[in-house]
Amino acid sequence: MKLESTLPNRTAPLYTAPLLDAVLLLLIFFLLGSNFILKSGVAVDLPFSESSLPAVERSHIVTIVPGEEIRYYFNEERVTPEELDRKLAEGVEQTRQVILLADSRVPYGVVMSVSNVVLKQGYDLAYATGSEPAAP
Repeated sequence: MKLESTLPNRTAPLYTAPLLDAVLLLLIFFLLGSNFILKSGVAVDLPFSESSLPAVERSHIVTIVPGEEIRYYFNEERVTPEELDRKLAEGVEQTRQVILLADSRVPYGVVMSVSNVVLKQGYDLAYATGSEPAAP
């Protein structure tokens, strides 16, 4: 005597639906998770600070790099101090937040002059710092 199953046959899309859900969740996780990391295309040695602020979703990044001639970058684009003022004026519509990445070897007066330019344009300013003290 042949035994027959009384369970209904399931179609293939029923088995692929959970797999598709898992793949889409992983895709969303990695796409959104990468935006929470602050990255700059220019390498700087940040000064150490024990304090921290919450992450900012969208912000402009101003980078100051030391050398014989101090270099300024606005969102990874090299600019002069005069161009920085103009770029900040143009970028007000996008976001009101600026993160300042200044190398620890940049003179304090230069950092403060850039800070004054940013604040003059009406931005909220945050200073980027490292989480570990630099080795002597």
